[in-house]
Amino acid sequence: MRINSVVLSIPLALLPVLAAAQATSAPAPVAQTQAAKPAAAAAADESAPWPTTTGTINFGSRTTSISGDGARYERYRDMSDGLFVEGFRFATERRGWVFDTLADHVGRRDQRYSGSAVLPGRFKVWGQWDQIPMLMSRTTQTLFTSTTPGVLQLDDAVQASVQAQATAAGQGVALANAVTNARQVELSSRRHIFEGGAQYIGHTGLTLTSSVRHVNRDGQIPFGGSFGHSNVVETMAPVKHQLSDIDTSAEYAQGNLLVRGGYDGSWFHNDVTSLTFDNPWRLTDIGSAGSRGRTSLPPSNSFMSVNGMLSYRLPHRSRATLYGSLGSLRDAGDPLLPFTVNTALPVVPLDRATTDGHASTSSINASFSSRPTKMVDVDVRFRTYDYNNRTPEFRIVQRVGYDNAVSVVSPAGETEPFGLTRSTFDADVRLTPVRIVSAGIGFTRNVEDRTHRIFEQTRENVVRVTADSVTGRWFTMRTKFEHGERRGEGSVSEIAAELSAIGEQPGMRHFDIASRNRNRITVTAAATPLNVLSFDVSAAAGKDDFIESEFGLRDNQHRVYGAGVELSPTDEIGGGVSYSLERYTALSRSRQANPGVQFTDPSRNWATDSLDRSGSWTGHAEWLQIKRKLDVNLFGDLSRSRGLYRYITGPVVDRTLPEEAVVPTTLPQPTQLPLVRSELSRVNLDVVYALTARWGLGTSFGVERYRVSDFTLDSQAISRVDLPGALLLGYQYLPYTAKTFWVRAIYRY
Repeated sequence: MRINSVVLSIPLALLPVLAAAQATSAPAPVAQTQAAKPAAAAAADESAPWPTTTGTINFGSRTTSISGDGARYERYRDMSDGLFVEGFRFATERRGWVFDTLADHVGRRDQRYSGSAVLPGRFKVWGQWDQIPMLMSRTTQTLFTSTTPGVLQLDDAVQASVQAQATAAGQGVALANAVTNARQVELSSRRHIFEGGAQYIGHTGLTLTSSVRHVNRDGQIPFGGSFGHSNVVETMAPVKHQLSDIDTSAEYAQGNLLVRGGYDGSWFHNDVTSLTFDNPWRLTDIGSAGSRGRTSLPPSNSFMSVNGMLSYRLPHRSRATLYGSLGSLRDAGDPLLPFTVNTALPVVPLDRATTDGHASTSSINASFSSRPTKMVDVDVRFRTYDYNNRTPEFRIVQRVGYDNAVSVVSPAGETEPFGLTRSTFDADVRLTPVRIVSAGIGFTRNVEDRTHRIFEQTRENVVRVTADSVTGRWFTMRTKFEHGERRGEGSVSEIAAELSAIGEQPGMRHFDIASRNRNRITVTAAATPLNVLSFDVSAAAGKDDFIESEFGLRDNQHRVYGAGVELSPTDEIGGGVSYSLERYTALSRSRQANPGVQFTDPSRNWATDSLDRSGSWTGHAEWLQIKRKLDVNLFGDLSRSRGLYRYITGPVVDRTLPEEAVVPTTLPQPTQLPLVRSELSRVNLDVVYALTARWGLGTSFGVERYRVSDFTLDSQAISRVDLPGALLLGYQYLPYTAKTFWVRAIYRY
């Protein structure tokens, strides 16, 4: 069994606690008890309830057969063959203490353990160990090897044979010959997560809480590099991260007053902060090409903050709350990478050796809620958040592009540290004139200031109306309509001039800050006409219209529908089925143009009209206690998605002319992309037979089927790892069919 020693330490660490509890709660000999206590106390002990212990263990064996991409079937889980302990539960109560231990998938790569000890209303301590694998591929191939973390090397003979070719075609043949000896690798990573904490509740209203979380991630992920516009290489970046979080707070409640203070800390450490990889097309450095490339990986950093809250209960069922926090974000001081690793180029000096990254954060949340009468509810909130980037500007007078040339930057370039200030005001009023009907109106104003964006300030106003109906237990309906208007600060001419100055289209807008109108409506309803029968339906629709965006995202729409029914004619028989449909469309516009005359030519406009549609069915059925011995459970679901990306050219309306005029396109008819399709279906049958009151025998059978057609990553799109001008890993979207059979025993105690 592949059980980690750290995993074993969790339940073992709880043993002294359990042993101590058992020792203190174990009954002493009668003579000793009577001698040490008065008779009344001894009688009280004899009448106290005995400690209660419950639990289950679920263990057995399974086998899995897979045709196709088994890695996708096991993406975040371990479904390998062999013995397994699927679940273990243990709970006991001793002298007012409640102890609980849980284990899932024991010995597997996705195992999880947790335990807690609770003295209700006074003390709690808990801990959890969780392992999450991520298996991406077992069929990827590479010519790279790594002898040092963060450094990927090629055989010099491979680089020399490709470099010796005089033409691109010859280089392709040489690289194809080398790829025949590529080694197959498993592309995967894993997360190990430990969480734990404790809470103390005092008699005086004081509550102390502390928790810690540590995540360790190790493995490899796909990563891309480039040696110019014509040569692209796909590599594997090492992942060796540690993230530690601490959260502590103290809370005091007395009468109408609630006060809380806390400290949060987060530390991210990356053992490998850069990736160096050989150039498959060159063995030696020259002034126009390097034999290696290098890129940075996430740097180590930390974030710490303090926070406080004051809440007071007011008359007329009202409460006012004020929350504030201050934080500081810093990088760990890792050295900056030089502009290039090409030894044939001169050394370009850096403005400074480290990033010196630093930012401060602050936030304030104020809220007031009140219900002065049974007919009126009021909720008012105000929030602010400030991200103040204090990282010094980095000045650039020379640069190296793709490790192949030194160029002068004139005028000198400077980094633009991102900063953000956001303030949001919310107000909602709800009226309930009669018991079964309520209606409300709300308003939100959001103001955001950003540094170094085409709109440095945006303002959005949102109005919403709600109407709900609850007629007893058999019918419920909730509706909401929202209308929002976001506007960027600044005139159209100023924005156009700024975009033109940096070589972008004057009519281009960034969708996350562009002026936009939004409308959205949601409706949900549920009905239970009979105790054994229930229905639910839901619908949502919305549209975003970017009213000033000539280029970029112009509009998008969504439609979401859902319906379900549940039937339970008896306590032993039940089932249900549900269906959901999601449909998204978006229109984006662009212009095929280089700076110059083409840049202002509307006849070169083109657009992308996208449609994404996804539908899913889910069903389940249960037949329990058949002749008081047999339980049967059946579950199944089916999900289908379709994606269509249609290119549009043709006559367009040029609104820059005095009168609207149709401008014929000068672009060729585009070749349309094929439909993107995927389908995932699953069926699982589970049967459990009770042999005795404690022992049971179970069997399960599951089938999972995945089909995909994607023009970017399926087997037709990537038929080889040595495409012209590229060396890939061969990671693909591939179909699979998997069947898993479980046989297990269940013991209850």
